[in-house]
Amino acid sequence: MTRITDYDSLVTAIVDRMNDAALSDYAPEFIQMAEAMFNRRLGNLEMEGTATNTATASMALPTDFGAMKSIYLDTDPRQPLAPMTAAQIRHYWAAQTTGKPVNYALTSNEILLGPAPDDAYDVIITYVRTLEALTDINTTNWLLEKHPDLYLYGSLIHAEFRGWNDDRLPLLNNAVEGMIAEINISGNRMRTATGLRMRSSAMERI
Repeated sequence: MTRITDYDSLVTAIVDRMNDAALSDYAPEFIQMAEAMFNRRLGNLEMEGTATNTATASMALPTDFGAMKSIYLDTDPRQPLAPMTAAQIRHYWAAQTTGKPVNYALTSNEILLGPAPDDAYDVIITYVRTLEALTDINTTNWLLEKHPDLYLYGSLIHAEFRGWNDDRLPLLNNAVEGMIAEINISGNRMRTATGLRMRSSAMERI
């Protein structure tokens, strides 16, 4: 019996469950497809990150960027930036050379600011991170450490598309759906609990 602790042991467990040596070379592909599904479906505090950059007219997105949650200038008071499309940024702020940014837009790999900053403002973003993909070099991540069952069953679902198919697949689908729902619910509870503690502390100071 394989204890799943890293990439290699996950591959071993997948091959063991498939019981088909002809499909063993495809285990890394099944893991990759499962990770794509997890990135679309999971919403958990451990998938959230922050980044601080010096403001420029265009800034590179973090390499693990999945979705924006908030973006603001770290001034006093902090100034949230309002979203625009890239076309709107270029249209509305073309005539003003520089200034204090008030808008932002996302492209495939950049954040655009409008107007272009006239000073070295710090821009802080909070965002949804994508998973660190498992490889024989990057052997683990937070999801594998906490939820190895999800990684295993999610990978086995994608084995179906390479010919591995039996009566257990509906059970695997149901199991994966349930695990993802539980992880997302847990993440929401953590946010709510944090909020309640903050409000309680605020009330105690009054």
